[in-house]
Amino acid sequence: MTASTTIAVGVDGTWADNGAVDWALHESELSAGPIRVLHVVDDRPRIRPYFDFAGACATAKQLVADVDAYLDERSAVPHTGVVLSGPPAQTLAGSTSTDRMLVVGRHGRGVFGRLLIGSTAEVVAYESETAVVVVPPKWTPGDPHAPVVVGVDELERCEAAVEFAVELAFERGAPIRLVHVWDVARMLTGDEAVDTVELAQLHHNQQVDRIVRRCREKYPDRIFAADLRRGHPVAGLIDAATAANGQLLVVGGRTHGRILAAVLGGTARGILHHATCPVAIVHQRKT
Repeated sequence: MTASTTIAVGVDGTWADNGAVDWALHESELSAGPIRVLHVVDDRPRIRPYFDFAGACATAKQLVADVDAYLDERSAVPHTGVVLSGPPAQTLAGSTSTDRMLVVGRHGRGVFGRLLIGSTAEVVAYESETAVVVVPPKWTPGDPHAPVVVGVDELERCEAAVEFAVELAFERGAPIRLVHVWDVARMLTGDEAVDTVELAQLHHNQQVDRIVRRCREKYPDRIFAADLRRGHPVAGLIDAATAANGQLLVVGGRTHGRILAAVLGGTARGILHHATCPVAIVHQRKT
């Protein structure tokens, strides 16, 4: 992971309710890393008549000052505030590439009770070079001994996610739960379907055993548990995190500079939209 210890947190006018600042503060106290508070003034409306860019910047500075005051009241952790301008998602992603992580908040619930993620948070999660933690509204610390849950596939495609999960679990004194979700094509029927499922089950059992063995070899002082599930990856990972009362769900994002195609890209996006615990998107490092 990056050598930086700085925890960047993106804030907007909903910061008092969206959980990101509180999660960043909690992480800072665990890791002894400083906090960098960022707010981006969207400068694209400057092309419109009568847009008061100076006024928007003044409001932004006051917002960051309010967050600074909030942090001062609650902790002695070092922190700084920065106001930037530009397209919000791209600017946040581009300005935090050397930070240890970027924390952003997720919007509230829609009319059907489903958690909604803001477009800025989603774009940041995919474009950022650093790990992005998306925090649900009104987040508060839960069971400190609850596991950190991480979705795994082929180890070389999730190595960065596992490493991030191990780091945060170590800070918390928590175990790591490795979750692998698999399924087979539904168009198969009869004996062919039975044989295929049995072979797939055996293959994925062996795959998870290899991943757990390699993790224990690499991190001998950490506690790992495996959770193998059949079904849709989004539902499987969220159900696993919920069943374990996980304090964080970590999933992979890009691999080698591109968005993971098909199911893995869709998995990360689906989890961001539906998970009820904080979610970390960790991109595989470029080679």
